[in-house]
Amino acid sequence: MSGPSTPAATPEPPYYAVIFTSVRTDDDDGYAETARVMAERAALQPGYLGVESARSDGLGLTVSYWRDRESIAAWKADVQHQLAQALGRERWYERYVTRIARVERAYGFP
Repeated sequence: MSGPSTPAATPEPPYYAVIFTSVRTDDDDGYAETARVMAERAALQPGYLGVESARSDGLGLTVSYWRDRESIAAWKADVQHQLAQALGRERWYERYVTRIARVERAYGFP
């Protein structure tokens, strides 16, 4: 799992964050390529705003940002995304949790 080296450039709130926290299995066969294709495909979806991703000591965290709940639902319903999710459950993830949150406020430095 890899992402940009800077925070996602999101608009002024409100918008939504999909927070995917995972623990991987030892099976890496096809994971990197599938993750790359899904990241590219997600970026083409209407309502997509950006992504941030990190992995440390086996725990992965990916946060994707979306304009609204309808955009999130459309991405979840994407057939290729559903196939990748099934592979993830079968092969690549020991466990995961997905959380969806509305971002009400955002600020940063500089």
